[in-house]
Amino acid sequence: MAGRRRHARRRSPPGYGYDAPITIRIGSRRSANRYHEMQATGPRDAGRFARLVDDQVRMHPDDPLMISINGHQNWLSELLGACFEDYWEGISELSRELQFAGTAQFPEKASMSGQYVPWTFITDQMNVPEVYYWSVGMEPPESDEERSMPVIEQYRMRVGVWSLGRGACRFDRGVSTTLIFTRNTPVAEHVVGEIMFPYLYANQDLSQPRGDEEGVCFIFIRLYWLLTDWQNILRALITRLDEAEINSHGQQFPVKLRTRTMHIEVDRIYELKDYLRFHSRSFKKLKKLQTDVPVSEQKDPLWDDMDDSIDDLEQFDSKLDSLKERFNNLLDLEFNIQNAEQSDDSSFLTTVATLFLPISFLASVFGITTITWPAIYYLYVALPILVLSCIFVFVYPITVRRYQKARYGLESTKITLRPRDFTMLGKELPDGVDLPGESRTSRLKNRAQRHSVGEKAAPRSRSRARSQSRLRGEKDGSYSA
Repeated sequence: MAGRRRHARRRSPPGYGYDAPITIRIGSRRSANRYHEMQATGPRDAGRFARLVDDQVRMHPDDPLMISINGHQNWLSELLGACFEDYWEGISELSRELQFAGTAQFPEKASMSGQYVPWTFITDQMNVPEVYYWSVGMEPPESDEERSMPVIEQYRMRVGVWSLGRGACRFDRGVSTTLIFTRNTPVAEHVVGEIMFPYLYANQDLSQPRGDEEGVCFIFIRLYWLLTDWQNILRALITRLDEAEINSHGQQFPVKLRTRTMHIEVDRIYELKDYLRFHSRSFKKLKKLQTDVPVSEQKDPLWDDMDDSIDDLEQFDSKLDSLKERFNNLLDLEFNIQNAEQSDDSSFLTTVATLFLPISFLASVFGITTITWPAIYYLYVALPILVLSCIFVFVYPITVRRYQKARYGLESTKITLRPRDFTMLGKELPDGVDLPGESRTSRLKNRAQRHSVGEKAAPRSRSRARSQSRLRGEKDGSYSA
């Protein structure tokens, strides 16, 4: 027996040994600390856990029961069995999946049969990694590499929820029960203990009676608002895009390092879009539950908040696409600049070859042993050829550019914007528009007279301006009803 226990301890993941404690918090809105905390080290703590839950239910019968569990052990099901008769195995399985699996779970019912069926989900909340630490007064861990970027795992904070309106707690079947699971990490401990409970209990709607469907929607959107912030992620991406543009224009780092960094950013955007789509699909699935709740609950502002969240996620998705395109355009610019630099290098080598290749050819000819020409002849022939090569290299390109400029007009044309082509503030049409029945000469004359006398022209009605614009379009054949 002792040997089997040591074998199980060796197979446990780091930080999840058999004797590793689990932090459990039993929430209470009316408590000074908003929750009661305990450290469970084994099944022997089941009695203490049951007493805390019983005290919470008896002292505050109207408050919903909210419990957070940070960690997982094989004996967790035995601990939960002290308070939950029928659901402790499913709750323990949800905790195990959150701790050791990497997949997410859409909000769904744990079963399709039974009077009281719990709702469960596992969501990867997304935010800038440093924000998790800064929010609880902690310093983010320093990276070993100077220019390393956070991996996608650091953006995630996995949260699992088991929720049931009533019928779960053996001490009071009518109390609403919600269990929140997080991983056993220092930052998750601080977030749950310092932020999550005060944030959830600060909302007075938490105690509002709700059905199971509306209750899971409420806890889902509240945790999403608390832990996920796509605007922070977009700000971080825009900051790194500006940094990449500065490094690209100033060529602060080797081109291989710059392009590799931008490729990593593009891959990161693809990964972020997968999590964003999961959030969007989760909200859309929950939004469909509005038709299943009573008519009186369908007017709850919660459903409008979910519509707004869906619209925001669609905008964030579009923004990620635009940032991805900007990174790709910057990558194309890097390759184009690199090709232009290689072209300049090739042009320089071509110039050198044009200058010295004829002379090298003459040297090979005069180096033939069967030819007994005097050496001075090489100088007589090489100097004129060198002069011709210089003329061809330096004078010929200038002559070609001047000919093309005279023949095809290579100057760039810049069109200057004129005020008369645009509509000024408070006006209906630009000043350069010719109205029907009014010649340009008379219009300019009337305008000059008004400015000289100081008279203010009577304002043209909006309907008249539009009708004149329509008549002018019909006369030109460009107006269509």
